[in-house]
Amino acid sequence: MRTNDTPRRRLFSVVWLAALLLLGLGACTVRTAPPPTPPTPLAEPAPEFDRLFQRTGDGWTGGDGTLSVALPDGRTAWLFGDTLLGTVAPDQTRSEHTPFIHNSLVVQNGLALETRHGLHGGLPGAFFANPSEGEWFWPGDGTVQAGRLQLFLHRFRLDAPELWAWRWTGTALATLSLPGLKLIATTPAPSDNDILYGVCILETETHTYIYGTQDQQQPKEAHVARAAAGHLQAAWRYFDGRKWSDQSQASAPILTGVSTQYTVIQVRQDFYLFSMDGRVPFSDRIVAYRSRAPTGPWQGPQTVYQAPEANTQIAAYNPFAHTQFSARGQVLVSYNVNHISDPDALFRDATIYRPRFIRVNLIELERRFRTQEK
Repeated sequence: MRTNDTPRRRLFSVVWLAALLLLGLGACTVRTAPPPTPPTPLAEPAPEFDRLFQRTGDGWTGGDGTLSVALPDGRTAWLFGDTLLGTVAPDQTRSEHTPFIHNSLVVQNGLALETRHGLHGGLPGAFFANPSEGEWFWPGDGTVQAGRLQLFLHRFRLDAPELWAWRWTGTALATLSLPGLKLIATTPAPSDNDILYGVCILETETHTYIYGTQDQQQPKEAHVARAAAGHLQAAWRYFDGRKWSDQSQASAPILTGVSTQYTVIQVRQDFYLFSMDGRVPFSDRIVAYRSRAPTGPWQGPQTVYQAPEANTQIAAYNPFAHTQFSARGQVLVSYNVNHISDPDALFRDATIYRPRFIRVNLIELERRFRTQEK
């Protein structure tokens, strides 16, 4: 019996050993080829803010600009340029009689939005009335100083009855009361060097930096001036590429290839500038630059987000950071969407002319810039 059983045992042992080897090799194969870890995205949509501005009636239902200022009582004043009011139908269409005004304020208190606009001749009008016949104001950035809200207003004029035929003619500084947001005064702001100042404000302990755009050439250039902290209406000094000058004509560009509106924020010791990639017309890419100083030099660009709405007919433009909504190493950034050639499209589809929001991962952005340095 033992003699007859030995080959069976040997055969069983060989088969068992082979099975163990196969299992072991399989296990080794799984362990040595794990699935790749997807890269951390630099930005993701912020749908809660998209929904907040998907309004269908009772005031603002569409617009661009989309700047904001945090108010001392916890509210936020949203600043819009061209604005559509009235009612949006369930099929997302607008009546051809929908009121259209050149600027508005939308005051956010929690999840509640209240539209502020003017009345002219009994009809809805711009919150900031036209400065003269044929001219209007589009808001720039703002800040709270000395218990009042101060906002830059950019004055524009239409030179021909067609799209994109407007031109900037000057800048003013509006002062509003708090908490009532009543207009107190509008005074001229520096604008004698063809720079559209006030597209963005950056405040530090010692200075208020006022960023501007040379908007009359391509690609557009960023410039910067500054005033003493808390004294926006005091004398400005202009960065000439090396130092600060009291001569506005000495201003030199700090970066080329920005959008008309861009935004600069400070994160610890670094400064980040967010813009559309203005090196090419109608870019769909939001990019970021980094610097150790508010004047540059700027490292980048780093592509942050590609606007999915943008195509040959739809433009994405003018990003802006809303730092009061920053959380967990992320900053909220908006960008605007509009039809390039057909203004009637905004009446056929109300979803076009509304801001979109993303959250930018500042930790990942810093990591990528540091990797780029190596």
